[in-house]
Amino acid sequence: MISTRLGLVSTLIAAGIVLPAGCGGGDETPEPAPLEAGSADTASRPSREAGAPLVIGPAVECTISAAIENEPNDTPATANAFTELGFCGVLDTPTDVDYFTFDTPAGTKLTVFQGVIDGKVEFQLMSNGATFGPSETSKFGSGTYVVKAFTTAGKPASYRIRVQFDAP
Repeated sequence: MISTRLGLVSTLIAAGIVLPAGCGGGDETPEPAPLEAGSADTASRPSREAGAPLVIGPAVECTISAAIENEPNDTPATANAFTELGFCGVLDTPTDVDYFTFDTPAGTKLTVFQGVIDGKVEFQLMSNGATFGPSETSKFGSGTYVVKAFTTAGKPASYRIRVQFDAP
């Protein structure tokens, strides 16, 4: 996973793309690699005005052991399943919706659902036929959870969540 991210960061830097803070691209804007006219790389290189950095949407800093969302995950049927105790993602447009799912380990129930957000992110938890918010801890239980993350602020946002399971 780390080598994949580093490979992606290297590719983006070589293409002259500026990474947002927290994505490992450093604080400096890299100089784009010079390309010869007509080279094969020019067709796949992002276009931008000369000297203007291309900035990729919002970023999220994930803990080392957290799962990271992967698109497409815009419906319950395409929800990202994770087994880690943390999950993080980005709502990169005002209308983006992320779904993710997890199961409580045998003999436990969900006791903590904690969100750290950058921007305005809302969460809906769905389990055992009920839909509720993360503050409705009396509805936490055992089983499979599907979580919807979305923004109502009309602009991109990012989030990190942490879950904890304890014996009932």
